[in-house]
Amino acid sequence: MEDQRLGDLLRELPRESARSGFTTRVLQRLEAPERRRSMPRLALAGAMAAALAVTAGVLVDARRDVLEAVRAQRALAEIRAEHGRLEREVRELSQPPVVYLGGNENVDLVLDLGKVGETEGAKLAAYHDETF
Repeated sequence: MEDQRLGDLLRELPRESARSGFTTRVLQRLEAPERRRSMPRLALAGAMAAALAVTAGVLVDARRDVLEAVRAQRALAEIRAEHGRLEREVRELSQPPVVYLGGNENVDLVLDLGKVGETEGAKLAAYHDETF
């Protein structure tokens, strides 16, 4: 927007007037002796020390939170890896074992234990790591 156009728009705004007694109050404050408004140095130093302590505490808490998050992520990664390993192991165990019985150059003999029916009281040796 051009400066002249902005000036025209500002001139169209209604004029504001100061409250009654404004000029008198300003002149009285100018004539009054200067009051010391700054904080004493000791109070300022105490305030700065308190602010630094709070900031340091916040930083320590933030660092602790970050370290805990990293530890939690590592633990989660380990748990997921263990879960995957156990899942593979269960999958392998759930498949019926096949036992190699022997063979020659022409024939390999295997026994699929998944097709062997269970009899009462009988236990499969392959499931219990028993050897004969």
